[in-house]
Amino acid sequence: MDSLVGLVLVLVLLVLLAVVGVVLVSVLRRRKRDQGLAERARTVDPMGPGPLTSDPRTLKPGDVVTLSGETGDFVVRGTLALTEDGYRWKEHLLDGSTAAGERRHWLSVEEDEGGLELVLWDRVAGSDLTPDSKEVAHAGTAFERDERGRARYASTGTTGAAESGEMEYVDYLPADGGPARLGFERFSAGGSWEVSSGRVISLESLTILHS
Repeated sequence: MDSLVGLVLVLVLLVLLAVVGVVLVSVLRRRKRDQGLAERARTVDPMGPGPLTSDPRTLKPGDVVTLSGETGDFVVRGTLALTEDGYRWKEHLLDGSTAAGERRHWLSVEEDEGGLELVLWDRVAGSDLTPDSKEVAHAGTAFERDERGRARYASTGTTGAAESGEMEYVDYLPADGGPARLGFERFSAGGSWEVSSGRVISLESLTILHS
């Protein structure tokens, strides 16, 4: 009889230990989860954007770009990395040409105190515009000269420019403050100006497949 009572007590004790163990594990897991949530709340802005999967700041030759509103993909054929007095920006040649015809844009990626600015550019062939005036008009829009300067550049991939050198640029902004842009560039002293019309685009309008 005494041995039976002892066996029952041992069984009861084992059950109690098992219950205590389950409760302890549950408490520890909950505490760890709460600590993790608290730490995340201190380090992550819950209203902030998620990680960038399409980051134009890391574009390079060989990457594939899709533009909202345009069919087909573009390949980054080449990149110009420009520097002026420590300020840096990049221009990428996007090529979506097929057997049906040529289809190219330039994408400038510039980051300053105002944030990231992306401008999609198209060359204006046969233009007689020059950046000699503070105000110019193009395609029915009045532009005012914003800045003029010289920058060093390094070319990778296919850009049509030398591997490195110096270029001159002049940028115009629309008088009405809209998204249109007008730019002039030349890569040799006294050479002819390349004229490009552009428009500011949003980060969401780009999808990038990094190579």
